[in-house]
Amino acid sequence: MQARYDTKLLPEGVRATGYKVDGAVISVDAEMIRSEAFCPECGFRSARRHGRYVRSITDLPAHGRTVQLRLSVRRFRCLIAQCQVKTFSEAVPVSLAQPHGRRTGRFQDLVAYLGRAMGGRPAQALGRRILLRVSKDTFLRGAVRPANEPFSRPRVVGIDDWAWRKGQRYGTLVCDLERRAVIDLLPDREPATVAAWLRRHPQIEIVARDWNGGYGRAISQALPDAIQVADRWHLLQNASDAFLSAVRRAMSQNRKVA
Repeated sequence: MQARYDTKLLPEGVRATGYKVDGAVISVDAEMIRSEAFCPECGFRSARRHGRYVRSITDLPAHGRTVQLRLSVRRFRCLIAQCQVKTFSEAVPVSLAQPHGRRTGRFQDLVAYLGRAMGGRPAQALGRRILLRVSKDTFLRGAVRPANEPFSRPRVVGIDDWAWRKGQRYGTLVCDLERRAVIDLLPDREPATVAAWLRRHPQIEIVARDWNGGYGRAISQALPDAIQVADRWHLLQNASDAFLSAVRRAMSQNRKVA
C-alpha cells in the first residue's frame, strides 16, 4: 500500500490516499476532500468527527483491470443541541455515486448509454470485452434513466411494445420524445398497466403509438385530452404499404401497355 497518492483521475471532490494492485483488480483508497459537512436536518456546519465507514464503489476499468474505489465516508456529530439528528454521514456527491449506489456516476452513465444504444444482451457481450461486469438486466435498467440526469416531467411520449423474450414475453417501452430518452419499461403490454402509468403522469399532452388498439384504449381512458399520433416508423410503413398496394393494382394494366 502506497502512502498519499493524489491524482486527478478520480471523480471531482475525491482524492486518493493509497492503492493496491491485486491480480486483475486495482483497489484505490480515497476520501472526500472537504474536512467538514452540513447536518441534513438543521443545515449547520460541523467539523467534529464521530467515526467513519468504508463504501465500496466500482469505477471504470483501467489498464486491463477492474477498478474498485474504497471510499472512506466520515461521520460527523451535529453541534446543535436542539437538533434531532445527533450524528450524520458526509454527503457523497451524486456525480460520484447515487445514494446506496455501487458504481460511480461515470460508470453508470456508460451503462445507461450502452443499454439505450444496444439493448441488454449485445451490451452485455460488449461489456465483457471492456471489463464491465454488468448483467443484461442491469443494462436495461440503466437504459431507463441515466444516473446523473435529473428526471423531468415528460410532455410528449412514445409508447411501443418490445420483447423481454421474443415470442413469449413482451413489455411496454416508454420514451420521452423531446429528450430522446427511454424513461420507463413496463412489465407487460396490457392496457390496464399502460393506463395506470399514464394516470401517474397527467401532464402528458401528446402520445405517439402504433396501431395497437389496446394502447389506444389505455390512452383514451387515462388521458382523454391527450393527442394520439402515429409514430414515425408506422407512418413510413403505412406509406410504403400504400405505395406497394397502388403498384400491385396497376401492375396488370402496365403489363398490357408494355
